[in-house]
Amino acid sequence: MTTPHFCDRCGACGKSFGRTEPRTIFNSKTYHQNCLKCAKCRSPLSGNFYPTLEGFTCEQCHKRISTRCKRCGNAIEAGIKYKLYKGQEYHPECFCCWSCTSQINEGEQFYELRGYPQCPKCHNEGKQEFADYQPVQLHQCIKCHKTIEKTQPFSFYENNPYHNDCFICNRCNLSLVGKPCHRLGSAIVCPTCN
Repeated sequence: MTTPHFCDRCGACGKSFGRTEPRTIFNSKTYHQNCLKCAKCRSPLSGNFYPTLEGFTCEQCHKRISTRCKRCGNAIEAGIKYKLYKGQEYHPECFCCWSCTSQINEGEQFYELRGYPQCPKCHNEGKQEFADYQPVQLHQCIKCHKTIEKTQPFSFYENNPYHNDCFICNRCNLSLVGKPCHRLGSAIVCPTCN
């Protein structure tokens, strides 16, 4: 936040600032505090926010839509280095042989077993099964109270995980995945039902 200058204009609405009006500066552009909004939920941005193709997202929306590791199902936080294999993202420690769970490090040779990485040892031994791998942290859906399996897509709202099928408006049953929503008492509702 800086002292406004009379010729500054908001990077979102194009209007000028009042003499004592607070403003936010990001990427050399100046914004009214209420003009810099989350592209998903439209709430004013403050604290941490993340650039996306649509604009910026607040921390809460970022957690809901962030990239998920193919192996463990947990979010890959912004700024964390990850591995990409066949269009799927992995935490570096999760990129491992799906037969024996030994980690496959950067530059090491590996093979493929039904679309997943397999180490040379397991490949040479002819192993065709996947290890009975349990992710470090399995989430439990806050709505149905069932475990969210590592292959199931899920969302976060207010730091609580939901199966994508369970993350719906409590009034009209519209899916809220990737959409703005609000709390209305104990219910989560879409903007139409708000």
